[in-house]
Amino acid sequence: MSQREKDFNGGIKRGCTAYDIKSKKLDKLLKHCRDNISIDGFRMVKQFSNKMKCNLLGDDCFGFAPDGGAWFKGDKLVAVFEGKKQGVTGNANERWFKNAVVAKHINPDVFYVTFCSGEGSQTGECLEKMERLAKITMGDNFMYYRKPSGFTVKEAKKIMIDTIRRCI
Repeated sequence: MSQREKDFNGGIKRGCTAYDIKSKKLDKLLKHCRDNISIDGFRMVKQFSNKMKCNLLGDDCFGFAPDGGAWFKGDKLVAVFEGKKQGVTGNANERWFKNAVVAKHINPDVFYVTFCSGEGSQTGECLEKMERLAKITMGDNFMYYRKPSGFTVKEAKKIMIDTIRRCI
């Protein structure tokens, strides 16, 4: 086993967690918004079931439970909301790509919205760099809202509703 394998577990440095108090706050905020938005003609899915995964991608070899839900219009995935809180070090940017690639595979035109908070969301830091890379590799329908101090329920809910309404 290499030193890196000894030092890291699933991309997270041993002894650390991807979830600190501020990260949990962002996660809880997006779940609250997700659970309190209802727009006629749209269906929100918290987590893909094995059957959904097989129907949408032909396999159930992955998890898919975005913080703010996956939103469908009919059978079409139209919007996904994810949160990433990052300090100046860490790998939230790397962990972000799996769900983003799955969503893009299901629908290349999906609106994939990421709420970025923490010091790592400042200009020049890792989440801003992730945003730039994703714009190049994933497209303009991958949108980012960066606010180092975090979002209010009102701010997050407005962004989510406005995005879903773009799909009408």
